[in-house]
Amino acid sequence: MSTASVPTAGAPTPRVDRRHPWTLQRRLVTGIAAVIAAVLAVSGILTIVTVEGSVTAVVDTQLTGSMEAFEHSVVKFHDQQAGGGAVVDPDATRGEPGYVKPFVDYVGHGPGTLIALVADGGVVDSARFTQSNATALDVRTKALIEEAVAADSSERQNIELGSLGGYRLEFLDHGDGETLVAGVSLATPRAAVQQEAIVIAILAVLALAVTIIGAIIVVRLGLRPLSRVAAAAEEVSTLQLERGDTGIDVRVDQADTDPRTEIGKVGEALNGLIDHVDRALAVRAATDKRMRRFVTDASHELRTPLAAIQGYAELTRQDSESLPPMTEHALARIESEATRMSSLVSELLLLARLDEGQDLHLDDVDLSDLVAAAVSDAAVSAPAHHWSVDVPERAIIVRGDRERLHQLVVNLLSNAAVHTPAGTSVVTRISAPKSRDEPQRASLTIADDGPGIDEAFLPELFNRFARADSSRSRAAGSTGLGLAIALSIAEGHEGSIEVASSSAGTTFTVTLPWAGPSEEHPAVRPAAAAAAAMRPEAVTSTRG
Repeated sequence: MSTASVPTAGAPTPRVDRRHPWTLQRRLVTGIAAVIAAVLAVSGILTIVTVEGSVTAVVDTQLTGSMEAFEHSVVKFHDQQAGGGAVVDPDATRGEPGYVKPFVDYVGHGPGTLIALVADGGVVDSARFTQSNATALDVRTKALIEEAVAADSSERQNIELGSLGGYRLEFLDHGDGETLVAGVSLATPRAAVQQEAIVIAILAVLALAVTIIGAIIVVRLGLRPLSRVAAAAEEVSTLQLERGDTGIDVRVDQADTDPRTEIGKVGEALNGLIDHVDRALAVRAATDKRMRRFVTDASHELRTPLAAIQGYAELTRQDSESLPPMTEHALARIESEATRMSSLVSELLLLARLDEGQDLHLDDVDLSDLVAAAVSDAAVSAPAHHWSVDVPERAIIVRGDRERLHQLVVNLLSNAAVHTPAGTSVVTRISAPKSRDEPQRASLTIADDGPGIDEAFLPELFNRFARADSSRSRAAGSTGLGLAIALSIAEGHEGSIEVASSSAGTTFTVTLPWAGPSEEHPAVRPAAAAAAAMRPEAVTSTRG
């Protein structure tokens, strides 16, 4: 149901949070994914550390075997001539006395293993074994081994040996200033650990993706009841409960009101709230109905005695020559107040009938012709104002009660005439959609350049018996029902009234459902022509 719209001036502008809101589903899925990701990360790190420790243990085993074989070979092939032992091979000593066989000819070492003998800070002999043969170490590698021995470390170390890559080295003091060095390449273990890390990372990503997809599905299914509860609440919020005998038929399904579940508790509470509001609305509707019936009955009952009072007053005044001046004045006042009271009772009766949806006889009405006639009447009743009307040449057809729509326009024009000073300009315009793509609403605006309405009074402007005597200058009194009747008529036609006011003037905008253009109506209607001809100095009729 449409209502009057009044802008609230001076209200603070609400702060808009432009961040993307975190829905409950998003929070749950994100939380689950974060926990699973943390578990997978910790598990992956521990797995890699464990694998690396296992690989290091294997390398150490190989290194121990290589060192034992190296030490055995050194002892075996050491110069034993003093004891009459071995025969020296002059081609194998490489010019170094004391050893009868070069290191490259040693056996018992796997591919990627290296051995070296350091004496007096320098490498005496060395060898690096491959799948097919053994070769002596280059100068750069020897220098790195010499630096490692000079560091005087008895623990096994992981050292980068230039182009050979990483090696795990073991040092053994052989006496007489000699140090045996054995090393195992870390290329294969490192490649194995790296490959294991890649596999774990891929599996972790896949597991996380599957977890997220599964969480989304499970959470979405789990939150479906909550979505249904929210949909019921949203449907209730869209109901027009301001007026009438409207009840609330929307309820949360019984399946979503199980108090043993969290969402069921919410659904049950919402149903309880709706039931409470529905009962309150029923009580209010019954009270309003009784009040409307009372106003209707009272208005009917008052019309007869008021008519009698007014009639007797008029009858008595017909013989005014025989009446004293004071009596004649009193009778005139009685007649005037009876007339005013009759008008008030008629307006109350009309409001009661409009509230009940009665007293409307719908037909196709040319709004342009109706407005032109009303402005013409206003120009005669309020000649001190400047009136102008701007209506299109084509007929603006609305579906409504011609008499009530005429009263709506008259009330708005009378409001401008009564509450603005003489000399105020009042402009009335009508507009309609130019195509079917636009909202199918006809618009009527009545704008004046008077002093405007007090900002504090705007929210109460359309209330019944609303008055703001100090807010606008006025030349005559009013019952305070004119705008309330205008609003009720507009709402009865599924329309609305909006008001905008400032010190530069006030504008009332009435919107009504548009029935579409009609070719049966002439371009110029008689009432519009009469409006232009009756008071050319006061009424200006513009055809757009």
